[in-house]
Amino acid sequence: MTFQLAAKRRMTQFKSTLMAGTALVCQFGIVNAEQSDVPLHNTPTRLYSFETANVNPGGTLQLSVGTSQANTSSTTGTGNQTYFGGGSYSVNDQLSFGLDLQNYVDPVASPINGLLPEVKMTTLAFSGKYQFFSNDKMSFAVQGSVESFVTLESPLFGGKNSNVIIGSLKAPATFNAAPGLQFHLTPSVSFLPDTLNGTQFYGTIASLGGGVSYKPSDRLSFYGSVDMPFSGSNTISSTGTYEKKPVWVVGGRYNVTPKVALDAYVTNGIGITPATSVLTMWPEGDSVLAGVQLVYTPGAKRPESYRGVPMPVTSYQASLQQDGFTMGSADVVEPGRLRVGGWYGSDSSGGVLFGLSPDRDVEVQFIVEDYSNNPTVPAALIPRNDARYMIGGKLRFMDQNNGNPFSMAARALYGRSTSSNNQIGVFFLEGMASYKTQNQLTLTANPKIAAFGSTELAGLGLGLNYEVTDGLELIAEATPVWVDGTDATWAAGLRYNVGQSGFSVDAMATNAIGRYGLGTMVAQDDVRVSVMLSKTFDLRGIAGR
Repeated sequence: MTFQLAAKRRMTQFKSTLMAGTALVCQFGIVNAEQSDVPLHNTPTRLYSFETANVNPGGTLQLSVGTSQANTSSTTGTGNQTYFGGGSYSVNDQLSFGLDLQNYVDPVASPINGLLPEVKMTTLAFSGKYQFFSNDKMSFAVQGSVESFVTLESPLFGGKNSNVIIGSLKAPATFNAAPGLQFHLTPSVSFLPDTLNGTQFYGTIASLGGGVSYKPSDRLSFYGSVDMPFSGSNTISSTGTYEKKPVWVVGGRYNVTPKVALDAYVTNGIGITPATSVLTMWPEGDSVLAGVQLVYTPGAKRPESYRGVPMPVTSYQASLQQDGFTMGSADVVEPGRLRVGGWYGSDSSGGVLFGLSPDRDVEVQFIVEDYSNNPTVPAALIPRNDARYMIGGKLRFMDQNNGNPFSMAARALYGRSTSSNNQIGVFFLEGMASYKTQNQLTLTANPKIAAFGSTELAGLGLGLNYEVTDGLELIAEATPVWVDGTDATWAAGLRYNVGQSGFSVDAMATNAIGRYGLGTMVAQDDVRVSVMLSKTFDLRGIAGR
């Protein structure tokens, strides 16, 4: 009897323990950690090119575009840079598919066997990622990619190659150490050919990477990672041999809006796709690249701004969303609007502009401009006297119309000549800060820099815009120039907005050879006159917003 009672008590304890354990598993073992409906408020799924076990919420479309820049001392143009873009779509909370495209066309960063061989590399990657386990403590996932060197041409790689198939397998694990703090462990294998055209290539590379990410708030996050090969080689030395070097990245992300984020980072890696993420910059893997990446997660149900519901803009505020004559505006076009403009002036100067705002505080711009061909233009300050295209974007960080003390934005433009020969690139970066007074007067400060090859220019634009009467504005601008440029540029004229039609007309006089980018900081001796017609279109109905 005593034995039976003891056995019964043990059985009861076992059942209680089993039920408690089952409850614990149900609570922590199979339920996914809670995620925000705003994807950018969650921890990143990828730290630049380092994969984590995180997956965006189901239905998330994430698009990105970016560039990385190495030194400019050993080459012409804007130096050594890579451009990339792509996106991913989460079918559900566990499964996502991605597409990446990367392009590099430049010499190596420093000599290999005393030479600077050029590398032309275009990589296209398709990938899939499945998170097979996740709770509030850890997540595990697998990722596979099928990729192609669409173009791979260099003396380093045996000449010209095309459609070289490569791929990768990754098994990332992510551990939640504290609110916002995660550690990541990612074993990987990249499958690359052993030889190309009879010349040694990287071959299969197995590596183990570790990373950390910290998200102290919805808008801000920081990250870092190191990926170390333990089988195969991922670096070409200065003597042309293949070696192993760790690939590292340190960066941070800032959400400009709930839909748009800006990544900034430094790395020694050259690859952004899953298979090439283990490769370093040539040679030695000791060249540092600095870069930025714009991330966009469209979705009509997400908030437009961190400033709350935006106020409707007045006619004058809408006009100030246009750029000035030689200075940028600290405001951007309203979401869902497309601005198209064309201008022509003396000395065969002219151009066209397309500015699209996919989201509040963001504007994407494409510009084609033919600078003035006046004989007094300093030849050393322009790469070529041909029509140039420029592409870039503007981000607004402060908005006086919606609660901030003033408006502030930044814009980057990258451009090349449209000529088929000697397409020297020019990089242009500027900041804009403006203050609107109560009497329809707007004051703007516009620091800017431009660089190509060993030529650099820096300027500080100062301007005013005054609405004389409804629709009629007086604009005056002056930009002192330093570094390789010495002559200040100026512009003055009128802008007339035709009622509520979205049309506006500019008439100006200036000594600047152009309206955008480098041309706003290069002066000619003679005065140039120009007229511009622009129109803003509302695309929200077309897009179904």
